[in-house]
Parts: sequence; C-alpha cells; structure tokens
Amino acid sequence: MTNELKEAIENLYKTFAVYPSKSTMEGCPCCVSTSDKEKIHSKQLRNLNEDDISRYAFKAMTTWGDTNDFKHYLPRIFELLATTDFIVDTFVVLGKLGYGEWQTWKDAEKNAIIHFLWNWWTDTLKHKSYFDKEIFIEIYKLTGDIEQLLTRWALSFEDNSFSNFVDLVHDYYADLMGKRTEFKELDNASIGKLIKWINNNSEILEKGYFHFADKDNLFAEKISDTQYIYERT
Repeated sequence: MTNELKEAIENLYKTFAVYPSKSTMEGCPCCVSTSDKEKIHSKQLRNLNEDDISRYAFKAMTTWGDTNDFKHYLPRIFELLATTDFIVDTFVVLGKLGYGEWQTWKDAEKNAIIHFLWNWWTDTLKHKSYFDKEIFIEIYKLTGDIEQLLTRWALSFEDNSFSNFVDLVHDYYADLMGKRTEFKELDNASIGKLIKWINNNSEILEKGYFHFADKDNLFAEKISDTQYIYERT
C-alpha cells in the first residue's frame, strides 16, 4: 500500500469520526439477523473484519440503518475494499454513495472520499496485477474525471502499471474501437480521450516486449499478442 493511500484512509477515519456507532441501529428483520447485528457491534470499528461488516456493507441504508450510520462505518468498509479481496462487489459499495446522496454531504466529507478514490486508484495500478475495470468504471461514475484517471496512470516496468496497460489494450481496445459495449458508462468524449491516451502510449508495448523477453516469457508473449491486436484494430 502506498503512503498516500494510508494517509487517505486515515483521513476518512478522522473526517467521519463525528458519527457514532448506534447500538439501536434498525434493520429489516427479514434481511438482518440477530447474528448480523451482534457482529457489527462485536469490535471497535478499526478491528471489524470482512465477516463482521460485509453483511452491513451490502445492506447499508437500504434495509439496515440510515445515512449517518453508514458514515460511521464508511472508513472501515472503504479500507477493507482497498486493502483486501472484499467479498462485497466494488459497484455495490461505491453505489452506496449515490444512494446516500453523497454529493449533498459536507465539503470535508466529499473531499475525503474523493481523495481516497484517487489514491486508491493510484495504489491499484501499482500493486494489482491486472486491470480492474470495475474500479475504473465506478470511480469514473463518481467523479466523471477521465483525465485524472489517466494522468494518475504513470506507466512503468517497475510496478504493475504496465501490465495493467497491457490488459486494457489486450482485452478492451478492439471493443473501444468498435461496438463500445464494455465501457458504456463513459460518454463519447471520455472514450475518445481514453483511446487517444492508449495511442499516445502505444510505443511502450514494443519496449515492454524487449524488457520482459528474457525475464518473463509468458508475459512477453502476451505483450506481443497485445501489440498485434493494437496494430490491426
């Protein structure tokens, strides 16, 4: 985890600390069991694990608790989302922001969330071994800022940012240039900027092939396949 992401997570805890835990948090009896309620109150916020909080993360505000309750648990949910293979899908967790009308929240709260999202994205590119389209799409939906998503994608052979780029081109370039079904959440202007960014960085594929040819034969073959897809699409 980057230091910037650590700081962004700490800032979430600091910003949302004003919202206390409520032992009387209401939940739909058909959806929330006594065991679920016991788990969410079994430990201090920072010590709650995936099993303790995943049910709440899925049911928050819709059938369990209100917006202020969600704000209390938001830092831990977001921390687990960014640092573990959280069982609750990214689109579900981040979708709670829209449900809770987060754009009407206090400026400090909105800024803390945006700061977290951007640093999580940067950390993902450096440390995740594959391109996570869901994170890309969900952050875009919340911010609408394709330029920030791409600016933060600094390509390097020393971390996973390059392999993420290879995945993007290998799996999605043909679609971007054709039917555009995979990135339907992006408007045409944003898709155009994404394509232009790929084109501007396309020369790194050849450099990457020679860089990894003697280090990782399977990855070098994938880079070669990716370059073939790019050049013939």
